[in-house]
Amino acid sequence: MTLGEKEEENDDELETSMAEREAWLRNHGVEIETAEDRRRMNMETTTTRKEGDKEDKEDKEKKTKRIVCVKIPSEDLNPFEEVVLEVATQKLGDVLPELLKPHFMGGGDIDVNLARQAATKQLGEEFASKSQNLGLSLAKECAMGSTETFALVRPSEKNGRKGVYIYLDEVGLLKGKAKNARASSLAASCGFPGTTFHGDVFVGAVQTEPQPMRSVDFTLKEMDSSASWLKLAPMENAEYAISMKELEKAMAEKGGAGSGPGLQRINMGGGGGNEDGSLPSGDGDGYRWEQTEDGEVEISVYVPENTSAKTVSVGFRANSCVVIDKSEGINNGKTILQIDNLYNKIRPDECTWTIAGGSKKNEVCVSLAKVDAGETWPQLTTTTSSK
Repeated sequence: MTLGEKEEENDDELETSMAEREAWLRNHGVEIETAEDRRRMNMETTTTRKEGDKEDKEDKEKKTKRIVCVKIPSEDLNPFEEVVLEVATQKLGDVLPELLKPHFMGGGDIDVNLARQAATKQLGEEFASKSQNLGLSLAKECAMGSTETFALVRPSEKNGRKGVYIYLDEVGLLKGKAKNARASSLAASCGFPGTTFHGDVFVGAVQTEPQPMRSVDFTLKEMDSSASWLKLAPMENAEYAISMKELEKAMAEKGGAGSGPGLQRINMGGGGGNEDGSLPSGDGDGYRWEQTEDGEVEISVYVPENTSAKTVSVGFRANSCVVIDKSEGINNGKTILQIDNLYNKIRPDECTWTIAGGSKKNEVCVSLAKVDAGETWPQLTTTTSSK
């Protein structure tokens, strides 16, 4: 027998001996684990983990959805880009203002003096002078991120009930961010010449029909000048402006919002409303409020009969509105109504107001445009505040 044959015989005897020992130990109730056992268990664990990961992914996909929007950087050399955002599937309405907040966090110190000048110009000196915590409030907005919206075109029958909006940093100007020339050009092509934006902005879309309203994808392809929504936008915005003027005229002629024989408000009810199907509304100290299905909250503020548009100043911010009587001069203006904590955010650039004469009192009719047009407000404010 050669040396190689001898070694092979010894290996066979060793293997047989080990197998016998393992069998004997198992027969006597001793648990043992071999290298082969470990390899088999590792393979089974890996397979189970892969199957679990696949199930987790499928489960997550069922609970979340992805929304696409387009980013327009303020720097002209940087190209447009598609941004994919993830949101819970059951979340309805316009979800982009909330999802885009992280993109607007920080980014510069607030110019409080510039903010105070803007507040004075929009709300009057009295209101601005009372805003002692303006800097602190704006710093908070800056740190947490705050989104403002600008309607490039609102949902209509002609565009298939699909609205397109610009989403911007609400305090981008106060942070000293650079002007976004391409965003301004886009707004001009939609019929809003002279509109300026500061910092990076995003363009997204909402679909209002079939209900409920929801955010939908808006891709780079839809930024092309040949896109149908962009071609229709100037005409649709002009028609909207005309219809708003006609509505204000009708309101003034027929004694205010929802009053008079020629103008009747239709409340179609809807989800989140009262038991009788109507939408929540109510009365406050010197005013009444109600809301409509198209995403507006209307406040009728009672004022003296001699009040005119020249003696009233109305200001809007994302979470507040104020009505001021300036009949005794801008420096001696008196606050008629001040609401600092609206139930949810509004679009200041789309809010309007008018004076209407009623049989008993004149009214300042304030129309607030909700950021989330599909949301029903159960109350006007988180805690009502009026002066």
